[in-house]
Amino acid sequence: MKYIQKGKEPQNFSDWKATQKSLGVNYAAYKYLSNPEKAAVHISLLSEQGYICCYCCKSVDQSNSHIEHLDPQSKTDAELSVEYTNMLASCGRDTHKPEYCWPEYCGHKKGDIAIGVSPLQANCEEFFNYSNIGEILPTANNLAHQKDAQRTIEVLGLNHFDLTEARKQAFEALEGITQEEAELLAQVCQQMNGEGRYQPFCNAVLYFLKNYFGVS
Repeated sequence: MKYIQKGKEPQNFSDWKATQKSLGVNYAAYKYLSNPEKAAVHISLLSEQGYICCYCCKSVDQSNSHIEHLDPQSKTDAELSVEYTNMLASCGRDTHKPEYCWPEYCGHKKGDIAIGVSPLQANCEEFFNYSNIGEILPTANNLAHQKDAQRTIEVLGLNHFDLTEARKQAFEALEGITQEEAELLAQVCQQMNGEGRYQPFCNAVLYFLKNYFGVS
C-alpha cells in the first residue's frame, strides 16, 4: 500500500453532481453515474495514483481497474457514494476476460467489508513489511499497527499467490545490482516517471532496497 494524496475532482463530475442534485433527493448517487463523467473520474483516479492499484500497487490502466469505494457503497448514503475523496482506482477488472475470471484480491475481494488501514492515511506504508519471498506482513515492531495491518491484508487478499509471486519476482530482479544502482532505483521508486507512472510494487521494492542494501 502506498499513500495516495487526493487531488481535485474533474470539473465535469462536479457539474454532473450539481445537476443531479437539482433533480431531487438521491439522484446524485453513484448508480446514476455514467460516461463521460464516469470515465473522467476513472482517469483522474489513475493519474493521481501514478497508475498503480490503490491497494496492492500493481500496474493498472483503464482496462484492468475499476472505481473503488473506500467506504463501501452499501454502508454509505447517496452523497458519499459520489464523494471523490471516497473513490480510488483498484485492480481486478479486465475487459479481456469474463468477470468470473477476475482475480480475488483488492477491491473485488474487499466488497462491502471495511479495512483497517487506508491508502489515504499519510503513514499507511509504516503498517507493512515485506519478506524476501514476496509476502506482505504487519510491521512487527509496532503493536498498535499490527491488528489493523493484519485485517487489511486478509480483507484485501494481499498475499494472494499472484501478488506474492509478482513481488518475489520484483525482488529477484534486484539480485546482482550494485550499491549505486540500488541508490538510483530507490529514487525512481519514490517518484512518478515522465509519463506520470509509479514503478509497479514501488513500495515493496523500496522496502527491499532499504533493508537489504541500506539505501536511505
